[in-house]
Amino acid sequence: FTDIEQSIVYNSNTTQNIASISKTLIGISLLKAQELGKLNLNDPINKYLPFKIINPNHPEVPILIKHLAYHTSSITDLDEIYAKSYVLTKDKHDENEGIYDYFQKPEANISLREFIQNSLVENGKWYQKNSFLKSKPGEEREYSNIAAALCALVIESATGQDYRTFTQNYILKPLKMNKSGWTTQDIDPTKRSRLFAYKEKMIAEYSLITYADGGFITSSNDLGIFLSELIKGHNGNGKLLSKESYKKLFEKQKVVEDEKTKYYGIFLEFRDGFLNIKSDLVGHNGSDPGVFTAMYFNPATKIGKIVLVNTDTDFTDNVWPEIEEIWTSLSDYEKTISK
Repeated sequence: FTDIEQSIVYNSNTTQNIASISKTLIGISLLKAQELGKLNLNDPINKYLPFKIINPNHPEVPILIKHLAYHTSSITDLDEIYAKSYVLTKDKHDENEGIYDYFQKPEANISLREFIQNSLVENGKWYQKNSFLKSKPGEEREYSNIAAALCALVIESATGQDYRTFTQNYILKPLKMNKSGWTTQDIDPTKRSRLFAYKEKMIAEYSLITYADGGFITSSNDLGIFLSELIKGHNGNGKLLSKESYKKLFEKQKVVEDEKTKYYGIFLEFRDGFLNIKSDLVGHNGSDPGVFTAMYFNPATKIGKIVLVNTDTDFTDNVWPEIEEIWTSLSDYEKTISK
């Protein structure tokens, strides 16, 4: 259901924000901007930004655009800073709406540019030296939401178009993803699901200042269209990017983490399994208050799987087992289709 009264059934056209799967759109946008001659992945980010961002531990080593794309920028998320991105939609709330203590009041909403400036630019309002790792840019992989949002800001600065408009022009419109967008103005609000802590308690409506890293609103139908395009792109016949750009998107970067070898593309991960099911996969997952999502495809079978969950995974013990059960069912169905 999409509401606490359980009067509206969740269906394939119901929309919700999908957390970190949103980053996969940054990857496509980045390569599209490169195709348009607006930027190059090997460029320093400060070539485009309206302010300077440097790692104070290595001021002589520039942060490159590709470092943001592979999470090797040496920028790290500090909870006390990144949490400021979560802003409540309204001031007053019903008894059955829960609020996390780090959610900001509506008047705290600022632009993505201001947020990045406050967080990562020396003399910024929230600037801390330990927002940067001791390692040099390009040396170590550290997954960072703020760095992903910064990448969207680089795209804005390089193209002269705000990131929302850029993604609408080069992703959503070409794919006819008509039920998707970044704000309530972009979508039909009556089709949007509320997010739940658990069955009897919703989470108060919120948005993300760093929206590009986790605030994309879409339906399973529309996300299926997007995933189908990624599968086609991986096979050399996508429509959003050239073959060369798709090859770059899926080019494997080797990283050793916790003594294990892992591979990553541009805002994509390569896995040998997910939720206890062994399988070669390419894609992304995400979680946010009231949200869990997964979007992966098997490069051998060319079959994709999507799970969108409108309920938090921290409050109820049976949520995880249920998600695992759904993923197992999808995996079993994939085997049936493959045969």
